[in-house]
Amino acid sequence: MLVSILDTEKYYFRIILLRKSEAVRFDDISTVNGWRCITFQQACQEYGLLRGNHQWHDALNEAAKFQSPRQLRMLFAMICGIREVEDVPDLWVQHHVSLCEDFVHRYSEQTGSHYALVDIKELLTSYNLSLQKLHLPTLDLPASILKRKRKLSCCGGAGKS
Repeated sequence: MLVSILDTEKYYFRIILLRKSEAVRFDDISTVNGWRCITFQQACQEYGLLRGNHQWHDALNEAAKFQSPRQLRMLFAMICGIREVEDVPDLWVQHHVSLCEDFVHRYSEQTGSHYALVDIKELLTSYNLSLQKLHLPTLDLPASILKRKRKLSCCGGAGKS
């Protein structure tokens, strides 16, 4: 079952269900060490399920099965915007292939990640973030490449078949 990260309570509820299979009743899910949590996010924190980047890797892996690379980059930026990721560079490295797939196909293995990073850089601005703040690779692409990228992004992208 797919649950959008935008629907936070359902998203955190799903995390608990996937990790805490011994829960039998609804109260079991939201009660940690005898203390009833107000939200599922709070319960996830109390269970220790939000330590590390596991939930973010899971979200990107699941989305990669049916989302386009552009949609994955949007999700990546959104995940970074939540500001709970412990190691953003590791998240980038682990999901690099799926985040760059369309640009690698369109251009080359060498330049695909450059285009993807430029796209992510633009997406991060809405979260008041930058590649530098997140310790992601930064680069200066020639103006001609940026112009070509903007022209292509206005016309849509490749989706999953």
